[in-house]
Amino acid sequence: MNPLHFTALDFETATLEHNSICQVGIVVVRNGIITKKYSSLVKPPNNEFAYHNIKVHGIEPFMTENAPSFYEAWSEFSKYIIDQHLVCHNASFDLTKLEGSLNYYMIPLPKFTFSCTMSIFGGSLDNCCKEHDINFFNHHDALSDAEACARLYLKFLERKGEIIIQTTNNLPYSIKKVDKIDLIPDFEHANVNSHFYRKKVVFTGDLRNFTRQEAAHLLKELGADVNTSISKNTDFVIVGNNPGPSKMEKIGVLRIPIISEDEFLKMLE
Repeated sequence: MNPLHFTALDFETATLEHNSICQVGIVVVRNGIITKKYSSLVKPPNNEFAYHNIKVHGIEPFMTENAPSFYEAWSEFSKYIIDQHLVCHNASFDLTKLEGSLNYYMIPLPKFTFSCTMSIFGGSLDNCCKEHDINFFNHHDALSDAEACARLYLKFLERKGEIIIQTTNNLPYSIKKVDKIDLIPDFEHANVNSHFYRKKVVFTGDLRNFTRQEAAHLLKELGADVNTSISKNTDFVIVGNNPGPSKMEKIGVLRIPIISEDEFLKMLE
């Protein structure tokens, strides 16, 4: 495998649902040179959008009303995915959305390998680009993000000369583990007006609308201090389906406020 052959991939989404891709950005790299850029708006199921998502990327329903569905767009960009090495910044997010959309349209999951620049560099895409002198404009445009990711990965290969590969044997991506990066609070860049600013938050149970990693990453952006265990200092516990009995018992003893997933979604709005 030539490490200088890869596809950088980024998705923007319309809602928290895993099948809600509304924009695709792809940058194809061959022998360390960008040879192809692909971008397309995608009409999500029922063309439904959530306010929080629109606020992030600026894509609105009227912009995707006549766009191809994921099923239609897949016929165009699948050749850049199938049997390729994919590179994403926060691969858990992008590949969860890819898997969810393929499942929704009953398309078989193809084989590919992948690397994650967020895991490699340990930070947000814009901060990583600043740190490594990569020009980066229009954050949360899928093509712009994919190109920034590609350039970051090339920087990594140039300096390290090695490649970090994972395979589709790691699927599904809807895992409970929280990324270590999101366990480090970032109060300086967070939303100081959020309900969760400087609050210690713990998850227990299975979340319906997003992975544990996605929820933790979102909470970090809102200024939360995400924890994996409950203590007397915990401010909130967000409870999904099938919560851990020992955590629920501890919550009761310490009288910690509980937030259901539905309540959590309303607080985000």
